[in-house]
Amino acid sequence: MHVRGVDFSGSARPGTDIWITEAELEEGRLSISSCRSAADRFDCSARGPVLRELRSVLRGDPGTTGLDVSFGIPARLLPEGTDTWGDAIEWFSTTFDDAGAMRRTLKDRARALSVEGVELKRRTDAAVGANSPYSFITYYQTLYGIRDVLVPLVRADALAVPPMDAPRDRNAIEIYPAGTLRRLETVATTYKDDTEAARRRRERIVERLSEPAADAFDVEIPPSIERTVTDDPGGDALDSVVAAVATARAVANGFEPPTPFDDREGCIYV
Repeated sequence: MHVRGVDFSGSARPGTDIWITEAELEEGRLSISSCRSAADRFDCSARGPVLRELRSVLRGDPGTTGLDVSFGIPARLLPEGTDTWGDAIEWFSTTFDDAGAMRRTLKDRARALSVEGVELKRRTDAAVGANSPYSFITYYQTLYGIRDVLVPLVRADALAVPPMDAPRDRNAIEIYPAGTLRRLETVATTYKDDTEAARRRRERIVERLSEPAADAFDVEIPPSIERTVTDDPGGDALDSVVAAVATARAVANGFEPPTPFDDREGCIYV
Protein backbone atom coordinates (compact mmCIF):
# COMPACT_ATOMS: atom_id res chain seq x y z
CA MET A 1 0.00 0.00 0.00
CA HIS A 2 1.35 3.39 -0.96
CA VAL A 3 1.15 6.04 1.75
CA ARG A 4 1.91 9.73 1.71
CA GLY A 5 2.44 12.30 4.46
CA VAL A 6 1.85 15.99 3.81
CA ASP A 7 2.93 18.77 6.14
CA PHE A 8 0.49 21.48 5.06
CA SER A 9 0.69 25.28 5.06
CA GLY A 10 -1.80 28.04 4.32
CA SER A 11 0.82 30.69 3.59
CA ALA A 12 0.65 32.78 0.43
CA ARG A 13 3.78 31.11 -0.96
CA PRO A 14 3.85 27.66 0.65
CA GLY A 15 6.30 26.02 -1.74
CA THR A 16 9.03 25.73 0.87
CA ASP A 17 6.61 25.11 3.76
CA ILE A 18 4.60 22.21 2.35
CA TRP A 19 6.59 18.96 2.38
CA ILE A 20 5.51 15.61 0.94
CA THR A 21 6.86 12.23 2.01
CA GLU A 22 6.19 9.13 -0.09
CA ALA A 23 6.44 5.59 1.31
CA GLU A 24 5.39 1.97 0.83
CA LEU A 25 3.83 -0.16 3.57
CA GLU A 26 4.48 -3.84 2.88
CA GLU A 27 4.83 -6.90 5.13
CA GLY A 28 5.29 -4.99 8.37
CA ARG A 29 7.73 -2.43 7.01
CA LEU A 30 7.25 1.21 6.04
CA SER A 31 9.91 2.19 3.52
CA ILE A 32 10.32 5.94 3.01
CA SER A 33 11.21 6.62 -0.62
CA SER A 34 11.20 10.42 -0.90
CA CYS A 35 10.80 13.59 1.14
CA ARG A 36 10.59 16.81 -0.88
CA SER A 37 9.25 20.30 -0.55
CA ALA A 38 6.38 21.34 -2.82
CA ALA A 39 8.69 23.88 -4.46
CA ASP A 40 11.16 21.14 -5.35
CA ARG A 41 8.53 18.64 -6.44
CA PHE A 42 6.17 20.95 -8.33
CA ASP A 43 8.58 23.69 -9.40
CA CYS A 44 6.29 26.43 -8.06
CA SER A 45 5.81 28.32 -4.81
CA ALA A 46 2.62 30.40 -4.95
CA ARG A 47 -0.44 29.06 -3.14
CA GLY A 48 -2.71 28.54 -6.17
CA PRO A 49 -0.29 26.49 -8.29
CA VAL A 50 1.01 24.48 -5.32
CA LEU A 51 -2.46 23.49 -4.12
CA ARG A 52 -3.54 22.69 -7.68
CA GLU A 53 -0.55 20.32 -8.04
CA LEU A 54 -1.26 18.78 -4.65
CA ARG A 55 -4.87 18.10 -5.66
CA SER A 56 -3.59 16.47 -8.83
CA VAL A 57 -1.40 14.10 -6.84
CA LEU A 58 -4.23 13.12 -4.51
CA ARG A 59 -6.61 12.66 -7.44
CA GLY A 60 -4.24 10.69 -9.62
CA ASP A 61 -2.11 8.48 -7.42
CA PRO A 62 -3.61 5.47 -5.58
CA GLY A 63 -2.91 5.07 -1.89
CA THR A 64 -3.64 6.95 1.33
CA THR A 65 -2.53 10.50 2.06
CA GLY A 66 -2.34 11.98 5.55
CA LEU A 67 -2.61 15.77 5.66
CA ASP A 68 -1.66 17.88 8.65
CA VAL A 69 -4.65 20.20 8.41
CA SER A 70 -8.05 20.38 10.11
CA PHE A 71 -10.73 18.59 8.09
CA GLY A 72 -13.61 20.41 9.77
CA ILE A 73 -14.82 22.85 12.41
CA PRO A 74 -16.62 22.34 15.73
CA ALA A 75 -20.14 21.00 15.22
CA ARG A 76 -21.57 23.61 17.56
CA LEU A 77 -20.64 26.28 15.02
CA LEU A 78 -22.32 24.61 12.05
CA PRO A 79 -25.74 25.73 10.80
CA GLU A 80 -28.72 23.85 12.12
CA GLY A 81 -29.54 20.84 9.98
CA THR A 82 -25.92 20.06 9.06
CA ASP A 83 -25.97 16.30 9.52
CA THR A 84 -22.87 15.01 7.72
CA TRP A 85 -19.23 15.89 7.28
CA GLY A 86 -19.80 16.38 3.56
CA ASP A 87 -22.53 18.93 4.28
CA ALA A 88 -20.26 20.65 6.79
CA ILE A 89 -17.30 21.16 4.46
CA GLU A 90 -19.58 22.19 1.60
CA TRP A 91 -21.14 24.88 3.81
CA PHE A 92 -17.69 25.98 4.98
CA SER A 93 -16.24 26.25 1.48
CA THR A 94 -19.15 28.23 0.06
CA THR A 95 -19.43 30.53 3.08
CA PHE A 96 -15.83 31.66 3.56
CA ASP A 97 -13.40 33.13 1.06
CA ASP A 98 -11.19 35.09 3.47
CA ALA A 99 -9.30 33.56 6.39
CA GLY A 100 -9.58 36.59 8.65
CA ALA A 101 -13.31 36.96 8.08
CA MET A 102 -13.75 33.23 8.65
CA ARG A 103 -11.99 33.41 12.00
CA ARG A 104 -13.98 36.45 13.14
CA THR A 105 -17.28 34.83 12.13
CA LEU A 106 -16.55 31.59 13.95
CA LYS A 107 -15.44 33.45 17.07
CA ASP A 108 -18.67 35.47 16.96
CA ARG A 109 -20.66 32.23 16.66
CA ALA A 110 -18.82 30.87 19.68
CA ARG A 111 -19.57 34.01 21.71
CA ALA A 112 -23.26 33.64 20.91
CA LEU A 113 -23.24 30.20 22.55
CA SER A 114 -22.24 31.60 25.94
CA VAL A 115 -19.54 28.95 26.36
CA GLU A 116 -16.10 29.38 27.84
CA GLY A 117 -13.64 30.71 25.27
CA VAL A 118 -14.08 31.64 21.62
CA GLU A 119 -11.61 29.24 19.99
CA LEU A 120 -13.64 26.06 20.33
CA LYS A 121 -12.22 22.62 19.63
CA ARG A 122 -13.69 19.64 17.88
CA ARG A 123 -14.10 16.43 19.83
CA THR A 124 -11.10 14.97 18.02
CA ASP A 125 -8.95 18.05 18.78
CA ALA A 126 -9.63 17.73 22.49
CA ALA A 127 -8.83 14.02 22.39
CA VAL A 128 -5.32 14.46 20.93
CA GLY A 129 -4.45 17.93 22.26
CA ALA A 130 -4.69 19.77 18.94
CA ASN A 131 -5.46 23.47 18.49
CA SER A 132 -8.83 24.83 17.48
CA PRO A 133 -9.20 24.72 13.68
CA TYR A 134 -9.54 28.51 13.65
CA SER A 135 -6.90 29.43 16.23
CA PHE A 136 -4.39 32.11 15.26
CA ILE A 137 -1.96 29.27 14.45
CA THR A 138 -4.23 27.20 12.21
CA TYR A 139 -6.91 29.33 10.60
CA TYR A 140 -5.17 29.99 7.26
CA GLN A 141 -4.36 26.35 6.68
CA THR A 142 -7.88 25.28 7.70
CA LEU A 143 -9.48 27.56 5.12
CA TYR A 144 -7.21 26.60 2.24
CA GLY A 145 -6.94 22.94 3.20
CA ILE A 146 -10.71 22.42 3.29
CA ARG A 147 -11.79 24.81 0.56
CA ASP A 148 -9.00 24.40 -1.99
CA VAL A 149 -7.83 20.82 -1.47
CA LEU A 150 -10.50 18.63 0.12
CA VAL A 151 -13.75 20.06 -1.25
CA PRO A 152 -12.83 19.90 -4.97
CA LEU A 153 -11.72 16.29 -4.55
CA VAL A 154 -14.81 15.29 -2.55
CA ARG A 155 -17.12 16.99 -5.06
CA ALA A 156 -15.44 15.03 -7.86
CA ASP A 157 -15.72 11.79 -5.84
CA ALA A 158 -11.98 11.43 -6.43
CA LEU A 159 -11.20 9.90 -3.05
CA ALA A 160 -12.65 8.65 0.23
CA VAL A 161 -12.15 10.34 3.60
CA PRO A 162 -12.16 7.73 6.39
CA PRO A 163 -13.63 7.25 8.90
CA MET A 164 -16.57 9.25 7.52
CA ASP A 165 -16.30 7.24 4.28
CA ALA A 166 -15.47 3.60 3.68
CA PRO A 167 -11.86 3.39 2.40
CA ARG A 168 -11.19 3.02 -1.32
CA ASP A 169 -8.16 2.91 -3.61
CA ARG A 170 -7.54 6.61 -2.92
CA ASN A 171 -8.02 8.01 0.59
CA ALA A 172 -7.24 11.17 2.52
CA ILE A 173 -7.08 11.30 6.31
CA GLU A 174 -6.36 14.00 8.87
CA ILE A 175 -3.19 13.58 10.90
CA TYR A 176 -1.43 15.60 13.61
CA PRO A 177 2.36 15.10 13.90
CA ALA A 178 2.66 16.45 17.45
CA GLY A 179 0.04 13.94 18.58
CA THR A 180 1.92 11.11 16.87
CA LEU A 181 5.18 12.14 18.55
CA ARG A 182 3.46 12.20 21.93
CA ARG A 183 2.00 8.76 21.27
CA LEU A 184 5.51 7.51 20.53
CA GLU A 185 6.74 9.19 23.73
CA THR A 186 9.45 11.18 22.01
CA VAL A 187 10.23 14.86 21.49
CA ALA A 188 7.04 16.71 20.53
CA THR A 189 8.12 20.36 20.90
CA THR A 190 11.11 22.70 20.42
CA TYR A 191 12.55 20.82 17.44
CA LYS A 192 11.69 23.55 14.93
CA ASP A 193 14.58 25.96 15.10
CA ASP A 194 17.98 26.66 13.53
CA THR A 195 19.94 25.74 16.66
CA GLU A 196 22.14 22.81 17.52
CA ALA A 197 19.79 21.84 20.35
CA ALA A 198 16.80 21.71 17.96
CA ARG A 199 18.81 19.70 15.46
CA ARG A 200 19.64 17.15 18.16
CA ARG A 201 15.95 16.89 18.96
CA ARG A 202 15.17 16.21 15.30
CA GLU A 203 17.83 13.52 15.33
CA ARG A 204 16.24 11.93 18.42
CA ILE A 205 12.86 11.88 16.69
CA VAL A 206 14.34 10.14 13.64
CA GLU A 207 16.04 7.62 15.92
CA ARG A 208 12.73 6.93 17.67
CA LEU A 209 10.88 6.48 14.38
CA SER A 210 13.58 4.08 13.19
CA GLU A 211 13.60 1.88 16.29
CA PRO A 212 12.53 -1.70 15.48
CA ALA A 213 8.78 -2.04 15.97
CA ALA A 214 8.44 1.48 17.38
CA ASP A 215 4.99 1.33 15.80
CA ALA A 216 2.91 -1.46 14.31
CA PHE A 217 5.68 -1.82 11.70
CA ASP A 218 9.35 -1.07 11.20
CA VAL A 219 10.23 2.26 9.58
CA GLU A 220 13.08 2.40 7.08
CA ILE A 221 14.47 5.90 6.43
CA PRO A 222 17.38 6.10 3.96
CA PRO A 223 20.43 8.08 5.17
CA SER A 224 19.89 10.80 2.56
CA ILE A 225 16.35 11.42 3.83
CA GLU A 226 17.57 11.34 7.45
CA ARG A 227 19.95 14.16 6.53
CA THR A 228 17.17 16.09 4.80
CA VAL A 229 14.84 16.01 7.78
CA THR A 230 17.51 16.74 10.38
CA ASP A 231 18.96 19.60 8.29
CA ASP A 232 15.57 21.31 7.79
CA PRO A 233 15.37 23.88 10.62
CA GLY A 234 11.66 24.49 10.22
CA GLY A 235 10.82 20.86 10.96
CA ASP A 236 8.45 20.67 7.98
CA ALA A 237 10.36 17.84 6.29
CA LEU A 238 10.35 15.86 9.53
CA ASP A 239 6.64 16.52 10.11
CA SER A 240 5.87 15.08 6.68
CA VAL A 241 7.74 11.88 7.59
CA VAL A 242 5.83 11.70 10.88
CA ALA A 243 2.64 12.24 8.87
CA ALA A 244 3.53 9.26 6.68
CA VAL A 245 4.08 7.12 9.80
CA ALA A 246 0.68 8.14 11.21
CA THR A 247 -0.94 7.42 7.85
CA ALA A 248 0.64 3.98 7.66
CA ARG A 249 -0.61 3.19 11.18
CA ALA A 250 -4.14 4.17 10.15
CA VAL A 251 -3.91 1.88 7.11
CA ALA A 252 -2.47 -0.98 9.19
CA ASN A 253 -5.31 -0.61 11.69
CA GLY A 254 -8.00 -0.64 9.01
CA PHE A 255 -8.76 3.06 9.56
CA GLU A 256 -10.20 2.34 13.00
CA PRO A 257 -10.69 5.75 14.68
CA PRO A 258 -8.08 6.14 17.45
CA THR A 259 -10.30 8.32 19.65
CA PRO A 260 -13.95 9.34 19.96
CA PHE A 261 -15.03 11.83 17.29
CA ASP A 262 -18.06 13.61 15.86
CA ASP A 263 -18.49 12.57 12.25
CA ARG A 264 -19.61 16.07 11.26
CA GLU A 265 -16.21 17.39 12.37
CA GLY A 266 -13.65 14.87 11.13
CA CYS A 267 -11.25 12.59 12.96
CA ILE A 268 -7.50 12.91 13.62
CA TYR A 269 -5.34 9.84 13.21
CA VAL A 270 -2.17 9.73 15.29
